[in-house]
Amino acid sequence: MASQQDIDEYNALTLVLSSLYNYSGYAKRKYIDPRIQKWNSLSKDDQELLPFYQRHLDSLNHCISMNENFTKDVALNSSSTWGVTNNPNNWNNNSVTSTEFDKITKILNQYVREWSEAGSIERDQSFGLILKECELLFPEFDKRSDVKVLVPGAGLGRLVVEFVKRGFQCQGNEFSYFMLLNSNYILNNTYMENNFIICPYIHKFSNINKKNDQLRQVFIPDYNPNELSKEFQENHPNIDFENLMSMVAGSFVDLYGPNDLNSLTNIYTNNEEAVNFRKENFENWDIISTCFFLDTASNIIDYLRTIKHALKKNGKWINFGPLLWHHEDDETVDNFQRKKNGSDSETESVLTPLKGLELTREDLITLIESMGFKFIKHESGIETTYGGDDKSLGSWKYKCEFWVCEKVE
Repeated sequence: MASQQDIDEYNALTLVLSSLYNYSGYAKRKYIDPRIQKWNSLSKDDQELLPFYQRHLDSLNHCISMNENFTKDVALNSSSTWGVTNNPNNWNNNSVTSTEFDKITKILNQYVREWSEAGSIERDQSFGLILKECELLFPEFDKRSDVKVLVPGAGLGRLVVEFVKRGFQCQGNEFSYFMLLNSNYILNNTYMENNFIICPYIHKFSNINKKNDQLRQVFIPDYNPNELSKEFQENHPNIDFENLMSMVAGSFVDLYGPNDLNSLTNIYTNNEEAVNFRKENFENWDIISTCFFLDTASNIIDYLRTIKHALKKNGKWINFGPLLWHHEDDETVDNFQRKKNGSDSETESVLTPLKGLELTREDLITLIESMGFKFIKHESGIETTYGGDDKSLGSWKYKCEFWVCEKVE
């Protein structure tokens, strides 16, 4: 009989599969149907002023169908990979909401950022700084296979691949099933560059210069990760390529943090496998690379404790990203379990909001130093976009922090 944890995991996984599989119906309801209704509400004279409009809606419908071909393939392929029935009728269909569907539009943009030529500038501005620093720290390619790099919040896996391309032993860690399923798909089902076509810009209708800008197709991936093995066989046959890359699913704090965090939550558990994995990862990593990750923390102190626990003495923590705290407007309140003061066995429930610990840059730097890190390099105000569109008439730029810290305590 399946445990409640297994049931919950199955429901969470198939919720994502179902949203990927049923993307097109949602997209048409949200993006097409209201515009058809709006068009029909116009007078004939007004419609004649916009003779292109119906053709444009047809083109948008076609783009949705192209996205559907991709998202359905991800869903069906992932179901077999993750040991789930490939019959969508048996997935968790009833719980899918607009929240899940909206994540798909973000995933399509994430593909642009990580796996397309169009995202190369953003990658150069973020991944590029991190990778360059690691290459300076470890200049000899043939010795990098002994350097262990951890990338929490690995997303769709491109930064992990870039570390491996440079000879490092790299493990990605990701919590989101949306990211995990899609990263697994692109890493293991690509047969050539530009294998897939998506239309990621159709979900926005503001700040558009030309209709074709909204409809344009993006080819992914711009690099075939399955070429890596061949490249190493030809150019670095002495390196054991099979041991260079891995991905681990789960919470960063749960898998890599210390075993004495006094707070049991959905992201920090006393699960036996997690406890053992935390022990194995104590002072296990030469480099921890966080890119647009720190601001996902509800409790930044737990993130810092986790980095310190997993990093070797004198190991390097390399960070790039803004301080756009994700939970600032989150009204969720969780029921945490922690030990009662003075007791080793008794616990108490503590209602804890996800928001509420959003530190300033100044306070964060002070906290980092007080917890046993030394800043080796630090730059502020590095401007970059995230999932941006270079053809848009409007864009949002982040002023990011870049630092290299050494664990000294």
